[in-house]
Amino acid sequence: MESKKGNEKKQGKNQRFLSPSFKKGGIKPQKKEENEFKINLLINMAEEEEEEEVTASPKVKKSNKSKRLSLQEGNIIESKEIAQAPMKKRKSTEDGNINKLTNKTKNMKLSESHIKNIAYMSQAGKGEDGFTKVNQDSFLVVNNLYKLGDYNIFAVLDGHGMNGHLVSQFASKYFSHYYRKNKKLNVLESEEEVYNVLKKNNYETIRKSFNKAEHEVSKSDIDANFSGTTCCMLFQLGEKLITANVGDSRGIIVKNDEVTPLTIDQKPNNENEMKRIIKNGGEVSQYEEDGIKSGPYRVWKKGEMYPGIAMSRSIGDLLATTLGVIPEPEIKEFVLDKNTQFIIIASDGVWEFLDNKAVKNLVKPYYEKNDPEGACKCLINESTKWWNQEDVVVDDITVIAIFF
Repeated sequence: MESKKGNEKKQGKNQRFLSPSFKKGGIKPQKKEENEFKINLLINMAEEEEEEEVTASPKVKKSNKSKRLSLQEGNIIESKEIAQAPMKKRKSTEDGNINKLTNKTKNMKLSESHIKNIAYMSQAGKGEDGFTKVNQDSFLVVNNLYKLGDYNIFAVLDGHGMNGHLVSQFASKYFSHYYRKNKKLNVLESEEEVYNVLKKNNYETIRKSFNKAEHEVSKSDIDANFSGTTCCMLFQLGEKLITANVGDSRGIIVKNDEVTPLTIDQKPNNENEMKRIIKNGGEVSQYEEDGIKSGPYRVWKKGEMYPGIAMSRSIGDLLATTLGVIPEPEIKEFVLDKNTQFIIIASDGVWEFLDNKAVKNLVKPYYEKNDPEGACKCLINESTKWWNQEDVVVDDITVIAIFF
């Protein structure tokens, strides 16, 4: 299969940032206790209802207060094997904030929904030393929200920078809280009513959630000056789809074997993005050393060699925010119909070497077998193969497969 990068060997692509403190991959994890402290420090979840939780050792904690499948939240940091937990048809929550899990996969059938089946998986990458590093990807899957059988939220977040894993974890938890506890939404009785509120005032509710996520990160104990996360989010309300995206994680939809991008990678050299960055005192160029330019286009403070972020929108990256790198999502709408086959949302660990068509072709045989779990495994294995062939590191890889 053709790589979209051809045979050009890349140097340290895994670096979203180039700063004086580090230029290469292999980000070292902080102590577990410090990670947990920072993540839990500023997320005031008010009074959470008792919920069913699946942890790394697939034991299920049962609750009598809620039987609906309201939340699945993934945030996988470290492990050597796939953990599979038993999945009941309707349960309240899964929180994948797991400190000893690299790969996670789940396969479930949703009732009263356009969706036939979904699965998701995340795999930690490897640094230049060949050892598994901290997985900076997170994901969010919220099903049957507000007990509506056809209202679902999916998101992939790809952290970057020294504390990128903390930012992506924080943001995924913030989004789950924001949409589950939103007083404007959780009193509504139909998918159509929720859609109308989300769309109101140019998607004000969605835009606010992204901007507030960055604001809460800035107030937290996480040092996010040089760290942040992407977020590719999908709202499915009956036949309506809304996508909200910052960064270069990506979603695609396949209908009648034709693939359509749900999002656009937000790169600094995109014309409109570059104009905003320059207006805010930034520069856009490739990394240059000894007169040789290499790698993706990055954002720099004018006349300086930092922060070096390789995307034009993100959550966090507080220094880059002053240079026009914003958390404001690009929002689009799509419609499900009888020809819709599947949707893939993934971090750029997939898209770096596989283009949209290649991903479609890899997934299609698994769609025909109604095997989204197999599709996730296939995409991760194929992506890993290309990373090993083309680079000195392997990026974190996260995939959500949604079959219709």
